[in-house]
Amino acid sequence: RGVPGASNANDVTSAAMAAAAASQDEVDYAEAGRQLLATVNLQDEGLGTPQRYSAYNAIWKHPETGAILYCGNADTAKTKKVLDAIGVRRIVFCQTSDGACHFERDPQFKYLKYPIGMWRQSDSCEDDAGTLAFFKPLFDFVEGETSAGNNVLIHCLAGAHRAGTASTACLMHLCDLGRVEATKIAKKLRPAIDPIGSFPQLLEKLEAAREAARAGAS
Repeated sequence: RGVPGASNANDVTSAAMAAAAASQDEVDYAEAGRQLLATVNLQDEGLGTPQRYSAYNAIWKHPETGAILYCGNADTAKTKKVLDAIGVRRIVFCQTSDGACHFERDPQFKYLKYPIGMWRQSDSCEDDAGTLAFFKPLFDFVEGETSAGNNVLIHCLAGAHRAGTASTACLMHLCDLGRVEATKIAKKLRPAIDPIGSFPQLLEKLEAAREAARAGAS
């Protein structure tokens, strides 16, 4: 003989599982993807699903000029044919001695040398004002160049950690996002992005500094 009530319990469990599955099926992933792209103004770019590791990816589009912000690797930054293809002459160089600004002497190019991986070796991020000052050159360069209609590439060696963190910070600034949402969107647009080591702490500092500035302005 079966255990009394076991059949009813199984029925309830099955019904709950079916309801949960139905609830999951109700998520419109296509719409979620469109909303994600709309957040960074890339909804009209015809972007497919990014590969796990691409040489570069678009992560933001200026809403007025249409200029694109890319995050990519060192190969992209040193290959003129690729830079021509994506229309980039403005580059954020996030490396140090492990890389080079290959077209620095070409007057068509403009570089921002931004060694974000060195942030802990300075005292600049000890408080909110210092953190905002640390990020100001990056934000000014990206915002200024894209406002002028110039595409920008942020790169490091792999386009994952240093450039990925700088790109995530840019999304926080340009789209007024918190670090968690900005990181989520950045990784969706470029799956290779992975703020590791002390970079999550740096993004936390940026988030806190932005919140403090917002509170002070209200």
